[in-house]
Amino acid sequence: MLRVHSEIKLEIGAGPVKGKNGWVTLDLSDQSDLFWDLKETLPFPDNCVDMIYSSHVLEHFRYSELIRLLQDCRRILKPGGLFSVCVPDASIYIHGYLNYETFERWQYLTYRPAVISDARMDILNYIAYMDGHHRYMFDKENLTRVLSHVGFTSVKLRDFDPALDLKERKYESIYALGFKP
Repeated sequence: MLRVHSEIKLEIGAGPVKGKNGWVTLDLSDQSDLFWDLKETLPFPDNCVDMIYSSHVLEHFRYSELIRLLQDCRRILKPGGLFSVCVPDASIYIHGYLNYETFERWQYLTYRPAVISDARMDILNYIAYMDGHHRYMFDKENLTRVLSHVGFTSVKLRDFDPALDLKERKYESIYALGFKP
C-alpha cells in the first residue's frame, strides 16, 4: 500500500476559521478545526507538525504561559520544523508616547474599546492592556530573544508575507521565525 505523507501546518489562535489554505486551525472557537484552549498542552504528539503559524496571539499570554506555549509548539514540531509568528509592535506606541504631538493616533488606536483618552500615557495603556486582552508586549529584540530562549534556532525577523499575514495588520506588526533543531 502506498503511504502519502502530507505536510501538517497548524495555525494556533486562528479564530473562527476552518481549513484555511491547507492549514489546520486551532482556537477557542467551535468554528475552527480544533476547539482548544492554548493554555492547555497542545493535542499533538511530539515531532509531528511541519509548520506552526501564529498571528496576534502571543501577546494575550502572561510571560510564564507564553514560555510554556512556545515550548509546547517546539515539542510538536518535527526536527527542522518552522515556527512563524506575527505580534503587535509595542515600540510604535512608545514612539507615540515620546512623540505625542506628531503621533497619528487615528492610524494606530483603531480598537475603540481600548482607547481610554487622548492622554499621552493612554497611548501606552492602549497597547499594553488592549482593554484587558494583552498580557505581554513585544519589540523586535525581545521577540527574537523569547523564541531563542525556548530553543528555536536560526531565529530571525522576517518580512510581511502576503500568503500568510493579514494585510490589515501589517502597519503594526513584527514578524519572526525560528526552527526546531
